[in-house]
Amino acid sequence: MSKPVPRNTSLEEAYEASRRIHEQHGKSYYFATRFLPEDLRRATFALYAFFRLPDEIVDNPKTSDPRKELEQFREDWRSGRSAHPVLVAAKDTFERFHIPFEYSESFLDAMIQDTWKDRYRTYGELEEYMYGSAAVVGLMMSHVIGFDVGALAYAEKLGYAMQLTNFLRDIKEDYQQRGRIYLPQEELTRFSVLETDLAQGNVSSDFIELMKFQIKRADTLYEEANKGIHLLKPRGRFAVRAASDLYRAILRKIENQHYDVFQRRASTSRFDKILIVGCSRFRI
Repeated sequence: MSKPVPRNTSLEEAYEASRRIHEQHGKSYYFATRFLPEDLRRATFALYAFFRLPDEIVDNPKTSDPRKELEQFREDWRSGRSAHPVLVAAKDTFERFHIPFEYSESFLDAMIQDTWKDRYRTYGELEEYMYGSAAVVGLMMSHVIGFDVGALAYAEKLGYAMQLTNFLRDIKEDYQQRGRIYLPQEELTRFSVLETDLAQGNVSSDFIELMKFQIKRADTLYEEANKGIHLLKPRGRFAVRAASDLYRAILRKIENQHYDVFQRRASTSRFDKILIVGCSRFRI
């Protein structure tokens, strides 16, 4: 965690610290937030930073015991008395928008799971992890935006779609830098893809078929999730659609580079983002 601020630090400073974290680490998501009203945008910064700090502890640990660091983060969060700017802003956001506290518990449970679990046997098992690591993000954002009955099931699906997109884009980094494989072992076997293929960056015909299968799954999740955007309050719909379209565009980038996620990380340019968001407005 970055250096805490004094207890008398204003909420404005806490939210600004969260904004800087979001701007630095979440390019596509940060771009989409500009289409939210100011109060919702600030809340999004706070939530993103709250997600990012534990994620950084897991992915880029600065100590030999990241689990202990995560447990300390959770203890600080539960106490409600932390002076850390991100926790100050997150606490205010949770209270202001009546976000259920159990969502944060599910998220932190998933982050702690990353410290000891690095393989998933089936997609069902992976989906249980993704509920905490991603679906609750959609649920929290739904509370920030406001929603009608039925919206939360769609919000979960958008979380799954975005997380699966991240997994496909980051296969190389997850395996080579962290020793993790998020693609279900059952599906690797079905498509005859070995761990050595991931280690060697082997874009075989089998690997391509596996990627096509996963991308189709993600596309289906996006299609299903987008059907629920109309159940969100109007002032947040465009930003959610933009975020959905921006993340989904990463799948097209993976396809355009012939499913080779080893030589280059799939990403969208600023021009791509402007073009995508321009089209998003007509899809809500």
